[in-house]
Amino acid sequence: MSDMELWLVDLVSCAAGLEQVEAATPRLSEACRCQLDAMAVADARRDRRLTHIALRVALERTLGARVRGVAFERSASGEPSLPDRATNFSIAHTHGLALIAISGAGPIGIDVEKVRTVRMPALRRAPIEVEAIRLADGAALGGHDADTRFLRAWVRIEAVAKARGTGVGPLLETVRPRSAASGASAPDAVAPESGAAIMAHDLATAPGTFAAVAFAGARPPPPLVVFPAGAEAIEALAGPK
Repeated sequence: MSDMELWLVDLVSCAAGLEQVEAATPRLSEACRCQLDAMAVADARRDRRLTHIALRVALERTLGARVRGVAFERSASGEPSLPDRATNFSIAHTHGLALIAISGAGPIGIDVEKVRTVRMPALRRAPIEVEAIRLADGAALGGHDADTRFLRAWVRIEAVAKARGTGVGPLLETVRPRSAASGASAPDAVAPESGAAIMAHDLATAPGTFAAVAFAGARPPPPLVVFPAGAEAIEALAGPK
């Protein structure tokens, strides 16, 4: 593979194929299965399960069958990683759609949201949107309504927080109104491999969705690749046994 891959997974059309592949060749870890079983909301449990199956197939394509069943480690913010951390990855899903990012060249984060009504006062939104523009090297948020602008900002913030490995809380804390009034701003996180700041990049996905990926450097991200739907194509994607 190249040093970065981005996958778009239609969890509705891929569901049967992913479940068939997992039944034939289990790839999820025991810890992941236990976490999924503990989820109370059926729709969220299904989407998360399918996303993790697709992730395992994409990782196997890159790293081979040795990653089957390997338990992920979790950062303090809950972000998963492989024990050796030689390959970085990030996942996000929302209402039947998932994104997967895999990088062999440093930290990476990805996020996706579907259009929705955002209940947050303008005073709270404003510094988040300003920070999201800064994190994308000045790229405007666009959009004709407040919710579109905010959701586009939010996925940038989430993607950068995932790539930093800190979670979104510390980043948001620096842009709260009281912090902004004092002149505080979020520090740039730097990827040790390159010495470059982690930046956000918007992704074009399905209509009514907002997505972003974050990684070190200003180069554009690779295009999203649509994950195959059928079991045979999914198995072929994982590579030869």
